[in-house]
Amino acid sequence: MSDLSVQLRVTSVRSRGRTGGGALFSGQTDSGESYVANCDFNLIPDPSLVSIGQLWKINGPIKVRSSSVKGHTFLRHEKVIEATHAELLRPSGQNLIRWIEDCQDCPGVGPVRAAQLYDRFGPELVKHLEERDIAALAEIITKEQAGLLCEAFSKHDLASTLLWLDQIGVPPRLGKKIVTHYGNEVRERIEANPYVLLSFTAGWKEADTAAREKFGVAEDDPRRLEASIEEALYRAMDQGHTCLPTDELKARLRSVLVSNALIEKAFALTDETPMYRRIGAFYQPEGTYAIESFIAAQLHQLVAGTDNDGQVGLFRQKEWDVDTVNAILDTYRLPGGRTLTDDQREAVVTCVRSNLSLILGGAGTGKTTVLNALYYVLEKLMPDVQIHQIALAGRAALRMTEATDRDGKTIAGFLSNVDAATIPMGSLVVVDEMSMVDALLFYRLIRHLPGNVWLIMVGDPSQLSPIGPGLVLHALAGLGSIPQTTLTTVKRQSLESGIPQVAAAIRAHKVPVWAEYHGGAVPKKLKQKTQRELFDRGVSFIPCPDNEIGPKTLRVYEELGGCGQDFSVQILSVTNGGIGGVGYFNLELPQRYQRNAEVVYSRHPSFGVAGSTTTQGLAMRVGDLVIFTKNDYDELDLRNGSLGKIIRAIPFSQVTDPCCECDFNGRSVLFNSDQMALLEHAYSITIHKAQGSQFRQVIIPIRKSRLLDQSLIYTAVTRGVEQVVLVGDMEAALAAIQAPAAATRRYVTLPKLLEVSE
Repeated sequence: MSDLSVQLRVTSVRSRGRTGGGALFSGQTDSGESYVANCDFNLIPDPSLVSIGQLWKINGPIKVRSSSVKGHTFLRHEKVIEATHAELLRPSGQNLIRWIEDCQDCPGVGPVRAAQLYDRFGPELVKHLEERDIAALAEIITKEQAGLLCEAFSKHDLASTLLWLDQIGVPPRLGKKIVTHYGNEVRERIEANPYVLLSFTAGWKEADTAAREKFGVAEDDPRRLEASIEEALYRAMDQGHTCLPTDELKARLRSVLVSNALIEKAFALTDETPMYRRIGAFYQPEGTYAIESFIAAQLHQLVAGTDNDGQVGLFRQKEWDVDTVNAILDTYRLPGGRTLTDDQREAVVTCVRSNLSLILGGAGTGKTTVLNALYYVLEKLMPDVQIHQIALAGRAALRMTEATDRDGKTIAGFLSNVDAATIPMGSLVVVDEMSMVDALLFYRLIRHLPGNVWLIMVGDPSQLSPIGPGLVLHALAGLGSIPQTTLTTVKRQSLESGIPQVAAAIRAHKVPVWAEYHGGAVPKKLKQKTQRELFDRGVSFIPCPDNEIGPKTLRVYEELGGCGQDFSVQILSVTNGGIGGVGYFNLELPQRYQRNAEVVYSRHPSFGVAGSTTTQGLAMRVGDLVIFTKNDYDELDLRNGSLGKIIRAIPFSQVTDPCCECDFNGRSVLFNSDQMALLEHAYSITIHKAQGSQFRQVIIPIRKSRLLDQSLIYTAVTRGVEQVVLVGDMEAALAAIQAPAAATRRYVTLPKLLEVSE
């Protein structure tokens, strides 16, 4: 065999690798010689990128292969190149003319028009195609043909770039992101610094391998050393950090650079790079520093009642005295004739008299009661004030709506559907469940708000911390410069239930005193009321090994009166999958209670009319408990996390016809075939989904998990009103309760920035 290097125009694609990539195609050179190129998956990882008319540069040894021709007695002799290099070339010059001639995406532009285009524009034709200059191209061809030709050229360029990215080790899942971001500059940017791949979630190994093997980057190259620090800082964001102390950063670098000498060289470069900055003993990416600095500055402007230019806002000029607010509160009555507690009254006064304020307090301490009282006061003082209630989760937003009889939106819905220009000066924005709002989302929110709004943040620092990086509520709680009130009297659960005492112990990282559980077999003929009276209230723990968590939780569910018909007894799981996860109970309980119930049918785009199923493949039946999994403000007016029950299957003919009726808190909602995909079983839900909810009795399966911490257990326990039962690994539960809260283990700069700007 002899080596050959040729440029082949593809005449046919004989085969494409189905799973591992690779392609076998025929082509011709400019001189009319025919070859077959055999390219393996290393050269063409995505075989769909090969199409007729393309020009490829192929290198490799050549051999002659003889094969029979179907229907004939003679042999066909072909020259096959076992490719060692395959590169999709960009058409130019005569090649561009031929590409246009052969372009299957642009019918009607044949050899004559292709030649005329090149005669008219020459090498500039490429520029016109790149810039989609339809007007110029329409001098020779029609506007429709010009549009199709530009689109085809763009597709060819995309294929070429994606192939190049594949060949340097960038997986297809990242390739399109990179092309979307850099456009025609992909190769230039990556060749200048291959570590830009890290910005597109490529792992260090992928980016470093491409840089070292494909671009010859040395191990002590400054680009590599700077990128290693940037990689460590940004990967720390996955654990909620917005910065890292020096020692922690060095420890993380050891898994990347390995050599201590290289680590010291990397740190020596830190004063010369704009990608991150040193703040005392901490290192922080420039991006998160800018975000936290902006948040700190905006919050202190709100406290001062000034805008960006230091001008005092309109609302600040309307400061009411304490006596006026208290006089109005004297006329406010809670259901049953009750009055506000002293700390609730203080919270209302603080909120009315401050542009920015916090309402803090544990679960059930009456934070929503304060909001209702606040709105009552505002109706007297500012009847026309515009009020926006928002929360991170759909379930929490729905609870705000139900508790205050005012519309509540998710933060995402507010950002998408409420134009900042339509929010009048002096409007009130209330953000609930602030403990779960991360710095990135709060940055987006506070940038969206116009100057001189009135902002109230409500939450419990002991509940779940944000999934994303940073802390906001935790940074503000206890800060003297931020007006705030902490509620302490628990109202949701009665003291007799024992839940407040256990919740307080968990909140303080102390070992709780568990109530004794007297569960046992309960005759089905007993009424619900009788069943409830058989058992102790409070919080109990039933220890058991992991392999018994599922069955024992199901037994407790039935002993507490759970029968799959309502949400009075609810299982709250730490995880979706695994032992004690949501998936297990949403598989077992429908089988136990709904096996023979009527199936809900819907129209599937591929299979026609078929039984509706969950993502687990389980049938949806009349009587099933369900959870809605999307925020829908328009058609269904439901939030992500809304809990309901299927009450009727409806005969239908079209996809848009209702096929199912559900009850959501007493409201009937009709679902068509497409909307059924937004429902899942809800015999068990995650603790994260349950934040903002309450249930009469709660069961919590407990096993060792990286997600298990004090705030998660505290949140789950405080969802119960009368009784809570934990089932599983007590050692894991106590370790999580006594360990520092996850929020306290985060490295963030916002608290320091808030102190500096006081």
